Amino acid sequence: MSRQHVLCVLLLFILVAPLAAQPPGPSPKAPVRDGKTLYQRLGGYDTIAKTVVAFLANLAKDPAVSSMVTGLSEASRLRNRQMITEQICMLTGGPCVFVGRSNAMSHQGLQIDRGMWDKSQKAFADALDGLGVKDPEKADLLAVIDSLSDDIIQKPRSPASGRQRGGE
Repeated sequence: MSRQHVLCVLLLFILVAPLAAQPPGPSPKAPVRDGKTLYQRLGGYDTIAKTVVAFLANLAKDPAVSSMVTGLSEASRLRNRQMITEQICMLTGGPCVFVGRSNAMSHQGLQIDRGMWDKSQKAFADALDGLGVKDPEKADLLAVIDSLSDDIIQKPRSPASGRQRGGE
């Protein structure tokens, strides 16, 4: 391969790689209404950040789901809050870029089941109610959050999947 050919391939990689790394952008569950994104209709970043703070406080109060947010260092709690805020900002059509891990990876091993998910959704709805967020924005945002459930709810493992190969 000639040096010129290598340089062309390298240049192509440099141009295309950033496009492949772009975040997924707004959720298809976040409809634009009257020319405004869900992010705009909610009131922007500050409303989303306040909602996340109230949501995390609601989770901490419920013993059935408090394990999702307790037992973390202050730095971890702040990072968790920031990552959730940025992800919701992005998913609602805001200017944020979410650079966190995938939801599947972030929630791996937390043993979140459907009951815990439903309680967390209630905690989020209660946070929205506390801030006076009404429909259709409330319903739209809850739909965006609910669209994440497949990556967050842990699938029960079958007994066979827990066995190790070779040393049975």
